[in-house]
Amino acid sequence: MAAVRCPWLVLTTLLVLLACSGVGAAENLTNLRFYFHEVPSGAPNATIATVASLNKTGSTFGDLKVFDNELREGADRSSQLIGRARGIGVLASLDNSGALSIIEFVFSDYGNYSGSTLATAGHFVMPGTLERSIVGGTGVLRFARGYFTTELISATSDDIVGLIDMYFTTKL
Repeated sequence: MAAVRCPWLVLTTLLVLLACSGVGAAENLTNLRFYFHEVPSGAPNATIATVASLNKTGSTFGDLKVFDNELREGADRSSQLIGRARGIGVLASLDNSGALSIIEFVFSDYGNYSGSTLATAGHFVMPGTLERSIVGGTGVLRFARGYFTTELISATSDDIVGLIDMYFTTKL
């Protein structure tokens, strides 16, 4: 009965709930393309390390690796440093066919994205092009969702280079 006496209260409440839920918020599709540079374990200034392993002679189920790789505008190591890819990888398949990776892309010098991050997660299987999820972000990339692909460009004993292609939306 109170709702009948105060229809404006019901209408106002519904409008507030809709505004808070983000229903109808515009979304912006973004594509970012850059390169990661990883220095393998054992090389001077390695950017990846095994922190836990049951096997000292090779990779096996349960291995845990951490990394802090450079993100650059180009495939050349002298190209502009735009940020870091920091995260963990766990060999999570009994047959050693793949790993689970959690990566935070931290943009330090990348135009409007400087100071923002993208959080990602997914299954990592080599060889071939990898596809993983973008599950969130901070700064101007807050509420980001989408996917990214990684393609190996080159691999030597002291530098691994991959192309990162990201596709995601954010609410405006």
